[in-house]
Amino acid sequence: MIGRSKSLKIYISGLYSGPNPSPGVGIARSLREAYPEAVLVGVDYSNRSSGIHWRDFDEIWLQRPWEELDLEEYLSQIVGILDSGAFWISGLDLEILWLAQSIPAHPNLLTPRIEALGRVGKPAIPAHEALPFRIPPFVRATVPDWHVHAFCRRHGWNIWLKGPYYEARRVRSWIEVVNAWSELSATWSSGELFLQAHIAGNEESIAFCAYDGELLGCIHMRKHEITPEGKAWSGEVTEVPGWILDPLKRVVYELRWTGGAELELIRDASGGLWLIEWNPRFPAWIHGATIAGYNLPALLVERASGLKGRRNCALGKQFVRVVMEIPARPEYPLPAVREVVRDGFDPSTKHPSGMPMLAKRMWKEKGEPPLRMVEKGGRAVALDISNVIQDLESLDLGEVDTPYPVFLPTVATLSFGRSADKCASLSSDVRIALAYSVKTNPDRRLLELAYKHGLLAEVISQLELEKALSVGFDPARIVLNGPGKWWPRGINTDAMEFHAVFCDSLEEFESLVRRLSDGEHIARFVGVRLRLPGVRSRFGVTPTPIAVFQRLVSSVEALPQECSFGIHFHVASSTVGVENWFRLYEGVLAWAATIEELSGVRVRCLDLGGGWFPDDWWDTLIPRLDIIVHRACKMLDSLEEVILEPGKALSQSCMAVVTRVLEVRRSARDIEAVVVDASIAELPEATHYPHRILYRMGHGKWTVLGSGDGIVLGRLCMEEDVLAVNVRFPDEIKPGDILVVCDAGAYDRSMSYEFGRG
Repeated sequence: MIGRSKSLKIYISGLYSGPNPSPGVGIARSLREAYPEAVLVGVDYSNRSSGIHWRDFDEIWLQRPWEELDLEEYLSQIVGILDSGAFWISGLDLEILWLAQSIPAHPNLLTPRIEALGRVGKPAIPAHEALPFRIPPFVRATVPDWHVHAFCRRHGWNIWLKGPYYEARRVRSWIEVVNAWSELSATWSSGELFLQAHIAGNEESIAFCAYDGELLGCIHMRKHEITPEGKAWSGEVTEVPGWILDPLKRVVYELRWTGGAELELIRDASGGLWLIEWNPRFPAWIHGATIAGYNLPALLVERASGLKGRRNCALGKQFVRVVMEIPARPEYPLPAVREVVRDGFDPSTKHPSGMPMLAKRMWKEKGEPPLRMVEKGGRAVALDISNVIQDLESLDLGEVDTPYPVFLPTVATLSFGRSADKCASLSSDVRIALAYSVKTNPDRRLLELAYKHGLLAEVISQLELEKALSVGFDPARIVLNGPGKWWPRGINTDAMEFHAVFCDSLEEFESLVRRLSDGEHIARFVGVRLRLPGVRSRFGVTPTPIAVFQRLVSSVEALPQECSFGIHFHVASSTVGVENWFRLYEGVLAWAATIEELSGVRVRCLDLGGGWFPDDWWDTLIPRLDIIVHRACKMLDSLEEVILEPGKALSQSCMAVVTRVLEVRRSARDIEAVVVDASIAELPEATHYPHRILYRMGHGKWTVLGSGDGIVLGRLCMEEDVLAVNVRFPDEIKPGDILVVCDAGAYDRSMSYEFGRG
């Protein structure tokens, strides 16, 4: 039967063989071993795909770039090839989708059908439900930015932003999300991006081949080394265990799968498996499986053609890639050197087979995503703006000079009142105190609300101290914090005894201990801010190395007996993520207990700082506050008080910026941008987190602008003056209309500056 392979002709697409390779070369290497006399035709769409020079290809069918191809004519040629008895194995995900949409099931087209592709599409991968794998939490980028930001906070800003077909970017802040979203949506002509939580663990893969639902071969590969792009550089190939293989057979049968496939997996620390991708093609490392004795491309061709291939002997269970030089085909001269134009690479070499252009054509011709997933799960919760609207309705917005910062009294009163009531209602032997962070927004109206509801005031300078005193705060209701708390020396504090003073450095704490030893009465609680090992911050004392920790313990031991010692901890949960904050909190308790044990001095006060996004404050911290206090009391049995320092948690939603539309910029179909008279001078935090934007429709009803492809541009002649991206504007919006940018009551207000006003 081997001799008959002379009549076997196989077309293989996806020949790029750079740092992020396609599988074409690996497929060809494997098929050449099984069918030495077969005619292998390499197919690609760019002379930058280096695999066109690989020696196992008898012919190269180099096409025009996708933007120049006559797709109808090209499709006719492919059908003719298949009808002639040749086979087609695609190594390009989007080409596979295009073929599935365009060609009814053909026995020689060795790629999955459109129905199967719909069941394995990212991010939900519905076919996984019958398999022993979990899918990482995800959210579509098409939901409101407010919910996207919440998703990132909940998952510790350890997130992947992924394209609909290719590419993934690790993002660790809102700015990175916005920038990556802009680049990927432009590359793939699509807003169908999604964010997925990172799963820590080891990377593994399952590769298989099937024909019309019959599983022909299946192997497991554990990655030992990966490239910066996340591609396997070495790995170990083994059999697939039965508890995976048996359900996979059933799923493949139900999908009537034809072709190769790769399931990309992460094995977490507990041994659980998470399915990250189901690629509808052979992986680029597929020849590594052939080296281990599992020639999956040959099994697929053998089943489809009826021609038995030559069996190869296993050379080992492990493989490694090497860099090697091969002669270039003279009929395909090497392309000219291109200038590196973005992010250190030429975009044409990152996707040399032209997949972004094919995606653009498929979107353009269909007017919708080439493959839209139907996914399970509830819809995003509507954004509650009822109290904001109540305050806005009391204003004559048509008469205000914009941009105009507006105080929202109903929102502010509820924010401070509810927080104070909740803390007062908790039954505990330990006092729970709220200290409003003055630096976040020193607006007198907010300070008066803090005073009225019994909060402390947390200040970081003598100027803030003076402001708090002017509102009515007694020094006994003031917490001093930060490295510049005694600056400037404008107030005589000698006769004042504060509620708490926390030192930002070991040097400051040692100086404070000397003052206390000389008989000064500075505060009810005195202490130091701890910075946990591994936490990047310029603030606080890290209890490592051991010499520093010993010095800290000695300073605590030197405190006069009548002084009450406290520990301050501040890490913004909005930056590190909510659950990460709770893990760090446990670490602080452990260090505090160790300081107690070694110094013999009891911790009487624990200040947990601020940095809470308003939604997380209400939805996560407040409901778990009793647990937090209970844990502290269990670890520190002499604890008298727990202090929280909410700043933006209370004030962020209390103010908004009213702005007018100056210009509406339209494309052929949509509104591309709206220019307003506000700017980053009034909204300096615009790019650090999403702000809800309200628009009053013609009939007077307020609406929150949803997700789309538009942007809000500020008035300044500065490239970075972009107030919002991913915005969908109503068709009726016009110059002169009012927009209200919400959530501007924290650092947006306190850090705003005069610029562009003459």
